[in-house]
Amino acid sequence: MTRGEFLNRIVDDAKEYCPGALKSVLRNCRMSNINENDICSQEFVEALLVDFINFIAKGQCIDLGLYTKHLHEPKLLKDVENDITLDG
Repeated sequence: MTRGEFLNRIVDDAKEYCPGALKSVLRNCRMSNINENDICSQEFVEALLVDFINFIAKGQCIDLGLYTKHLHEPKLLKDVENDITLDG
């Protein structure tokens, strides 16, 4: 798996997870020290996902430039000879 394929997989998984992310975090709050009052909004959860994915990409020396708006787009990334670029 190339770095681009890896990041594509993470972004695709985040896009699938995103719509139910807030409910999932609340449902699994026993795994952390949070409760319902600690969660701000779906937008906050999306921002955290995007920040973390960009952090992972940076660790691979890739400036992914992922924005929360990309989580709602059907196709985001393409792997061109192991180099990754954003569509649109």
